[in-house]
Amino acid sequence: MVLSYYVIKFPYRLVWNILNLLKKRKEIVFFCANELDLEIFKNVQRHLKPIPIVAKNRSIQKKLLEKGIKARIMPVFPKGVIMCRQSCYLFPEPKIVKIGINHGAYHFKPFANVKGHNMFDQFHFTSSKEVEEAKAIGIVSGVGLGYPKMDDAYNGTYSEEVLNRLKKKLKLDENKKTILFSSTWDGSQMSAVHKWYDQLNDYTEKYNVLVTLHVWISDKYRDIIRETPGVKYIDTQNVTPYIMIADICVGDTSSILSEMCALYKPIITFKVPVVRRTVPEVREIISSISFQIDSQEELGKMLDYAYENANEKRDAQQIANQRMFESLDGKAGERIANKIMEVLPELEKEK
Repeated sequence: MVLSYYVIKFPYRLVWNILNLLKKRKEIVFFCANELDLEIFKNVQRHLKPIPIVAKNRSIQKKLLEKGIKARIMPVFPKGVIMCRQSCYLFPEPKIVKIGINHGAYHFKPFANVKGHNMFDQFHFTSSKEVEEAKAIGIVSGVGLGYPKMDDAYNGTYSEEVLNRLKKKLKLDENKKTILFSSTWDGSQMSAVHKWYDQLNDYTEKYNVLVTLHVWISDKYRDIIRETPGVKYIDTQNVTPYIMIADICVGDTSSILSEMCALYKPIITFKVPVVRRTVPEVREIISSISFQIDSQEELGKMLDYAYENANEKRDAQQIANQRMFESLDGKAGERIANKIMEVLPELEKEK
């Protein structure tokens, strides 16, 4: 447990209980650590009564306001909280109902600490298989109903007409195939962004090049990528439609690979060293669903090969999808909302 939990635990609990005596706690809030959290939650929220947003700090509050989203900041003293982070330590009163939703599909990084997970009344993993794997290490709060972030790829939100409008907005050349490059956070030591960030101009003549990066990626990489002529930098957490319009995807160990796999895209991944945060089963999944390379020099030939031989990985991708996702039917958000209402029935929409 983080140190701040022990620092704020007793003062927070004292204030919460005093406020609860004065006026019964009724408010349920969504705790937002960054914009990705809202993207994950939106397909759950649509099946619940609207709930207020609480930003982690003033910086996040400002970013949300720039997008027209109003949010308060901590501290708050609610009856219940929903979050897409391991941040129960900020709400250390046991009477607060705590709901967690995994911020990525499956555990591409190691499970967070068991105690932190078990502070939740419900923690929503993305499959029942993942729930089993979490239970094996002592996590008992797990529920596995799917990944709401992927719902829009299957519920008709992104029709062919919508995707064609996106292609026109990006000014993609219809005579070129489209590559989507992605990378996890370089500070994780599991990123391969350093292998290609300054080489993208090698591909812009032959391909449409899109790039999406982890929100914490170092500016030294982000700035060069943004300034590369012909590269379309995706400055949004809603990457689903960009994956859908991509012909080939390139990545490393980011959980976005799961979304590419869910959409049965040909995937190329750069091999990265085994480090402390490496998850062996995820390393095996990545190897099975993607064409792997060591260096940027191999990428040119592999792009053609991966596109022409995508079916080589389809069976493995199907197996991986069954492990990572409970169901890819566009209804994960609805199932999660219904489960949340079992402990917070006041969130049910009026019929």
